[in-house]
Amino acid sequence: MTLQRRFGASELNGMTGASSPKEGNPMWALESINPMSDPGATSQISEGAPKETTSSQKITEGICNHQLQELLNSETHYRRVFENAKDGILILDLASGRITDANPFLIEMLGYTRSELVGRRLWEIGPFKDIAACRSAFTALQTEGTMRYEDLPLETKDGRGINVEFVSNVYTVDRTLVAQCNIRDITERARAAAALKLSETRHRSVFEGAAHGIFRCSVEGQFLDVNPALVTMLGYGSPEEVLKLNVARDLFVEPEEGLRLLCKWQATGEVQDEVQWKRRDEHVIVVRLVGRVLGTKHQKAAGVEVIAEDISERRVLERQLRQALKIEAMGQLAGGMAHEFNNYLSIVMGYCELLSEEAEASESERQNVAEIKAATQGAASLTRQLLALSRQQILETKVLDVNAVVRETHKLLVRLIPRNIALIPVLDANLLPVKADPAQIQQILINLVVNARDAMPQGGKITIETANVELDEKYASRHLDVQPGSYVMVAVCDNGSGIDEPTQTHIFEPFFTTKRAGRGTGLGLSTVNGIVRQSGGHITVESALREGTRFRMYLPPTEATKPREEEWKSPIRAATLSGTETVLVVEDESALRRLISEVLVKRGYTVLTAEDGAQAISIIQATPNMIDLVISDIMMPKMGGIELRKRATRMRPGMKFLLISGCMEGEIGQTAPLPRGSFYVGKPFLPVELARQVRNALNQSYPQRGSSGKIA
Repeated sequence: MTLQRRFGASELNGMTGASSPKEGNPMWALESINPMSDPGATSQISEGAPKETTSSQKITEGICNHQLQELLNSETHYRRVFENAKDGILILDLASGRITDANPFLIEMLGYTRSELVGRRLWEIGPFKDIAACRSAFTALQTEGTMRYEDLPLETKDGRGINVEFVSNVYTVDRTLVAQCNIRDITERARAAAALKLSETRHRSVFEGAAHGIFRCSVEGQFLDVNPALVTMLGYGSPEEVLKLNVARDLFVEPEEGLRLLCKWQATGEVQDEVQWKRRDEHVIVVRLVGRVLGTKHQKAAGVEVIAEDISERRVLERQLRQALKIEAMGQLAGGMAHEFNNYLSIVMGYCELLSEEAEASESERQNVAEIKAATQGAASLTRQLLALSRQQILETKVLDVNAVVRETHKLLVRLIPRNIALIPVLDANLLPVKADPAQIQQILINLVVNARDAMPQGGKITIETANVELDEKYASRHLDVQPGSYVMVAVCDNGSGIDEPTQTHIFEPFFTTKRAGRGTGLGLSTVNGIVRQSGGHITVESALREGTRFRMYLPPTEATKPREEEWKSPIRAATLSGTETVLVVEDESALRRLISEVLVKRGYTVLTAEDGAQAISIIQATPNMIDLVISDIMMPKMGGIELRKRATRMRPGMKFLLISGCMEGEIGQTAPLPRGSFYVGKPFLPVELARQVRNALNQSYPQRGSSGKIA
């Protein structure tokens, strides 16, 4: 072996046989040394002779040594990066696909030893052998020089699944092509991405399936995203149509209001307003907006995110409720006044009747009494209307064919309307029966037709229509007093002047009228409303100016047998009969109690009196089997008429009662019938009406006595 070493001039000066260089000229020598072996020696002796080298050779070799050093430094640096990298690194021989090196991070990541990886082909080791088309992918790497997987699933030696980002690049090392594979564990990132995607999917599902409208818009009002509920709310066919719109310019009834709110939202950072929007068909809806402005206090607003709820129907129901409560309050006031007023009217009407029966009365006195009676009867009619609107009147309900009532009422109505108005009934031949008071249904028809007549001074057409209808859940949701189900509809329609929308909200209020002074009390429609509601139904109105009006009344049908047309008509009774029976009069109003007693005594009856139910019980107990009939007010202090009847009939089963009242009292209820077997006279009443009912009650109780009565 030959070793070479450089010598400087100073070293050469000391060597034997070496020629000295010229002074001032540096000289380099290259010494070749051949080791010599001495068989007996323990060391080797080298010999050699220095050879002079030139400066250019020295410079060239210095450069080579410098480059070699840089290469060594680079390799050291690379090795340190390779060993300490926080990503897995795999080095492959590109020709064979065998692994030539793997860094510690990859070994730890996959759980294999270095010896288990190095020397094996990529597609032969555990993490990659189950990856589809791994070998073909390596072939593509050989051709294209690069390969990348954004999310590659691998399995560690212990069977744990991980997700990696896999990037391969080809380069040359010592004239050999190798592939460096950088493998980054993105399992947590993949999980976070999956969770984010799931969250976005759920969010989108909520967004798409929400019952209320949801939208995002720019600060200028341009829609950016809308859900299907908003599209439906606005009456459009697709989200794309809505995305072309501007919230302020295209939705608000007043665009200036929309611009004002957009500015307010940006200033406050929140959305909480009730606005009026217009649908595609220009129909106005009331919308409640709740949301937020996107962005922080220190950033410019990026947009607005809003939930929009159509509350139009809710506001309608609230108005209905307020209207119903207002009418209810007015009705209770009117009912209470009517109850007391009826007592006084009964007294006035009763004594007027007695005065007119006096034989010695002059003709002028009789005429004066007649005027008092007429005025009193007018007042009585007014109180009946007040009771009707307050739903406190007594209803004489029967199983009723409404068509029969319409036909009978039609005969009367044709005399109330002029000839230039056609009155046309359109009746359903298969109409279901209802349970109602025929006189009250007749009153409803008269009121509605008369109102329609007044709306057509130049003539026109009025239609009375009946039909069986089904009111569904959707209809019931818009009318708070309606239960879904089957109903009998009675409609009165005209083609008159119509009613504007503001007026429609008041037409069922007591004393509200659009007629000039002296043409109406304003109780007609409120009376109609009260009768319908007391009968278990409801009434609606549809109208527009110059387009006519349609009132629809809905009554619940009954399962009872359908009656014959004649059954609902009140029988015509004979003249009032007198009698000799004993009657107990129970009335807390002393003047009315005296009047009733006087009327009955004049007709031959024996009369006992009590000022309340408790006193009446004492009388019944003290006079067993003597009392043939009890006449009792329904509402009295201590004990009312209904409770009196319950206790009296327990003491004496079969005892007959004639109940009197100025209104439907709470003891009976607004729609409940009178107690079975009871007779009724409503206040105010004429003496002849009272006497007739007394005779009817006694004749039914004791038929054998019917002939003992005499014609008055």
